[in-house]
Amino acid sequence: MKAIFNVKTIKSDWKPPFRKEVTEEQYSVSEMETFDRIVGNGNDEPIFQLESIGGARAKIKYSRVFMLKGQPEGQEKEKRIWLDRDSPVTFTYLWGEQGISKMVTYKGIATKEEESIEEQAEELVEVVSQPASPGSGSAQGAQQ
Repeated sequence: MKAIFNVKTIKSDWKPPFRKEVTEEQYSVSEMETFDRIVGNGNDEPIFQLESIGGARAKIKYSRVFMLKGQPEGQEKEKRIWLDRDSPVTFTYLWGEQGISKMVTYKGIATKEEESIEEQAEELVEVVSQPASPGSGSAQGAQQ
């Protein structure tokens, strides 16, 4: 069983011209699987990990470098939160060259069809990315 999450990322410059970059991604993850990453400023780690799925809710663990927006520091030591379906929660990262906000929305449990399409895409990526094994080409057989 997989859960679907939408993650909207907003990166904002700290200095003029105060550019904003907005991206959105969708993740389909199994329990204990990580999703989304932070890379830069000495960080290279997953941001979220799905701990459990409870139908209309999902429990995630989030990175130590992020905080829940609107929560006083120190009140979130466990770094875990239950997300209700279609209720976005915002996390912030304020210590880098850019301010980063991640708005995470739990969309529900993936249907069998969605899981099947994702598995087929993963298999295709594996087949395409596998290097040809030595000795499998017809040119080598012709040389013998």
